[in-house]
Amino acid sequence: MASAIRKFIRNSYLIANKLRLAICLVTCLFYTFFQPVVAQVCADPSGELVFNQTFGTASNPVSIAGLTPYEYEPINCPGDGQYTIAPVLDDSCFNATWYAVSTDHTPSDVQGNMLVINGGSQAGIFYRQPVSGLCKGTSYEVSVWVLNLLKTGTCSNPLIPNLSINVETNDGLIIQSTNIGPIQQTDIPTWRRCSILFTVPTADGEVVIKLINNQGDLGCGNDMLIDDLQVKQCSECVGPPELVYVPDVFTPNNDGINDTLAIFLRTSASSSFSLKIYNRWGSLIFTSTDPAHKWDGNYAGVACASGTYSWVIAYRSGTSPRNEIVRTGHVLLMR
Repeated sequence: MASAIRKFIRNSYLIANKLRLAICLVTCLFYTFFQPVVAQVCADPSGELVFNQTFGTASNPVSIAGLTPYEYEPINCPGDGQYTIAPVLDDSCFNATWYAVSTDHTPSDVQGNMLVINGGSQAGIFYRQPVSGLCKGTSYEVSVWVLNLLKTGTCSNPLIPNLSINVETNDGLIIQSTNIGPIQQTDIPTWRRCSILFTVPTADGEVVIKLINNQGDLGCGNDMLIDDLQVKQCSECVGPPELVYVPDVFTPNNDGINDTLAIFLRTSASSSFSLKIYNRWGSLIFTSTDPAHKWDGNYAGVACASGTYSWVIAYRSGTSPRNEIVRTGHVLLMR
């Protein structure tokens, strides 16, 4: 058993590194020719739309109180760390450094609203949206449209919004996360679509979508419009998900986001649990018998280097026959 685990660790490390190299090469080519905006889309574009946040219309506005840590500002030019909801923007904001935007993104909308965000001094979540009624074990697409408000040529050192999308369970387990990257300036106001795919691991069918701005600074820029946050079903509803779910990546950089390796275990379906983490040389660096005890990316009080680490999880089925089940895989630690 021990030799098999060591062999798995060596092989998975080599495969993972080759895979990362291939991904890097493809990514470099992609970013050479296209704008740096992530788009993971449904294989079936006709999938059912199960959630649609358009922020309402001028005559029927939608309140997002409690969904953002930003302060509401009723005027159309909110200050740093503030937001407003408006159907139109003129070009008077901040000495005409913002674009005039005459309509929202929603197709066929009459005086439709959009979310106006003026980035705050701290990086972090600026909008969270709970979504319920999803099918467990089924894949979905989250998409959102974003527009950088800052005109080109107006600032000598412009601040560029840098966004991520997280999809999490209600208790904070990250199901899927992607770094969209910078929402670059354009010569005319331009809406861009960003999207991410995820699979619902929980039986309650509830997730929380979080929009994160990694640009945490004050100055000229870091201002944007958000519209049409949607969730589309990509596959037929299926049966129960895996008993154990382990994220592919975590980022222990003390930013309060995905800092630990969280393991999802359906406790109702299992009666025991053990987790072991190994480094590239097959040395055991973390162990736990409690899913709530999460690895923080350290060993013996020292931060582990970025790279691929292997994990072995063993649990006993909670139903008869109570066989022990062993799962193996690897996770990418990124700082």
